Amino acid sequence: MTRAAFAMEQSLGNVTHYLNLRAAEQEASWMQARWLPIEFRRTRVPWAVSGSLDASQALLRVLREVDVAFVHTTTIALLSPLLLPRKPLVLSTDGTPNKRGMRHWYGLKPEGPVAGELKRQLYGGIFRRADGFVSWCEWTKSSLVEDYGVDPSKVTVIPPGVDLSRFRPGARDNALPRILFVGGDFKRKGGDLLLEVFRRRLRGRAELELVTPAEVPEEAGVRVHRNVKANSQVLQDLFAGCDLFVLPTRGEVFPLAGMEALAAGLPLVATRVGGLPELVIDGETGSLVDVDDGEALGDALEQLVGDAALRQRMSERARRDAEQRFDYRKNALRVFELVRGYA
Repeated sequence: MTRAAFAMEQSLGNVTHYLNLRAAEQEASWMQARWLPIEFRRTRVPWAVSGSLDASQALLRVLREVDVAFVHTTTIALLSPLLLPRKPLVLSTDGTPNKRGMRHWYGLKPEGPVAGELKRQLYGGIFRRADGFVSWCEWTKSSLVEDYGVDPSKVTVIPPGVDLSRFRPGARDNALPRILFVGGDFKRKGGDLLLEVFRRRLRGRAELELVTPAEVPEEAGVRVHRNVKANSQVLQDLFAGCDLFVLPTRGEVFPLAGMEALAAGLPLVATRVGGLPELVIDGETGSLVDVDDGEALGDALEQLVGDAALRQRMSERARRDAEQRFDYRKNALRVFELVRGYA
């Protein structure tokens, strides 16, 4: 029996990833897991510091009872390689600290060359102490290797996956095609641009469903859904009933919402940011456009809104792709097997 501790950051899509891993735990009968959810909290101290302190304290409490430790994400892992030198340690991450040119959209201050290099050296030294890594996508793996000096043989790319039984195509007999957007950070996710494009080019030809906590007022053809929880029935119904999904984000790594869209058979229109070009098969499961290119976004949406046959072809291809790449049970077992290997 492999005894493993899983310290899991509880923020944004990481919550869904945590829930999916826990749901798949029963499929790994050879593993005894200790789950350590690390709750996000806002303090005067940066989250990377307070979260890392919380994670390391949680791990230290169970250290004698486990054979291996797993920490997701690297944001809360700064102290773990230093405090757990005698236990195998696997770090997991959707992205890396430098955000690779997207710091502004994550609310982070720009870094000067000296400060940026010092931080890169600090993180690189910490990361190189870990025994292994799980990266959500190749884009993140390349950053670990190129920006932080991690040995590429230590990094395994395993997407998080989604529950294919919950997110699946539904009956789509809408009078007008429904466009779905899901994003907690409305502006970073490009919700403002989508709304402007909808008003200018698609009102009266489609309907827009916005899932966001942002204070966006409803208007003609636009519905806003707030307080929608991850994996909830409300969210599943929206994915099943809409006709296409759009994520014109300005800053992104490898979003779970995009995988949920593919699982629901929704053509996915997204920007060429982070790992999204790995998520969308351009021209087959959706379309890729450049950041803040409202004209290209409008063209892609108009094409899908006006062509039901194209939507159907992309829908079928998207579902097949999700079944092949993003089944959370299969991907969770790959994570558990990797952790067992280090134990």
